[in-house]
Amino acid sequence: MKIYKAAIIGLGPSGLAVNKILYGDSSIEIIAFENEDINNRDNFFGFWLTEWMKPFENIIEKKWHKWSIGDKNINITHSSGEKPYCVISFKKWKNYCLKTKNKLKIKNKKVVNYLPVKNYFKIITADNNEYYAEKIYDSRSIKEKKDELLQHFFGINITVADNTFDENKLTLMHFTKEKNLLHFIYVLPFSHNKALVESTVFSKKVLKKNWYREKINDYLGEKNISDYKENSTEIGIIPMFFAEEKNSPRSNIFNIGIRGGACKPSTGYAFSFLIKQIQLLKNSKKNYVNIHKFLERKMDKIFINFLKNNNEDGQSFIKLASNLNGNEFQSFMMGESNFLTKLKIIKSMPKLPFIKELFKIR
Repeated sequence: MKIYKAAIIGLGPSGLAVNKILYGDSSIEIIAFENEDINNRDNFFGFWLTEWMKPFENIIEKKWHKWSIGDKNINITHSSGEKPYCVISFKKWKNYCLKTKNKLKIKNKKVVNYLPVKNYFKIITADNNEYYAEKIYDSRSIKEKKDELLQHFFGINITVADNTFDENKLTLMHFTKEKNLLHFIYVLPFSHNKALVESTVFSKKVLKKNWYREKINDYLGEKNISDYKENSTEIGIIPMFFAEEKNSPRSNIFNIGIRGGACKPSTGYAFSFLIKQIQLLKNSKKNYVNIHKFLERKMDKIFINFLKNNNEDGQSFIKLASNLNGNEFQSFMMGESNFLTKLKIIKSMPKLPFIKELFKIR
């Protein structure tokens, strides 16, 4: 009976990070389970460059030092010289994380259960096979939950006529007025004629793919872009609530990624935080680390409750952007804002609704 040093359940970005950051420099043999073909996946992860992300600068696809937030009437441009907005593709992250000294065996199987046996775990897959490992890194998470908000999106990578896009500035949020949901268009111009154009919604239910396509086409029409080649698509769901399974009473079970509380619910940013989580775990003797500070989590809960209980159309985000400079805005999005910036954020929000939500927080 072979007992692996570790088992990774789910080879998404966090599972891959475990292989690279925790075991990549060793000769240890570990096993990973993923029920989908990761070679068929290729989407982009966005983040502002922070100290903990600097080790991965060589695989960043593109950086933007300017970004805009607004709607059809208002357009606010922010900039940051030292901490630009960046993207890494899943394909580059996968290739980077699989290039290691350790031995990784990948099983294209679904894990249905794992049980403690002496000082190791028995892992049972859907085809009733059994595997054994000393540690478990579990990245499986609940994407949807009753009466909780989701960030869901659909995007298309397109090629258009030359000099269509300003490749030096991305559109972070272009809000449109919709009924009972928050919607914005997100545009990553990789060059003057290639871009990812994405429709993003904050709501409790995921919509049909045609809905997002219609909003993308409306936006492109407003920009007089009617002739384009669609190269690929990406789709996703990010929970805008805090994970319940943050830590396990068993020291050798590590809940990672969204399951381990890595996502920042108020913004939906997860990728850079899950990497931070694995970095912190590497230097910790515990099986759980706090990625987000106490006050950041409290503010997130208040903001999420506000979004759930009020018909927000993007004006709060626009007002927030207008009251912060580029460095302050990115520090808020990346959970690094100082006390003065937090005061500015609070001042930007609608007072009465936020006071009501504050008293609802437990």
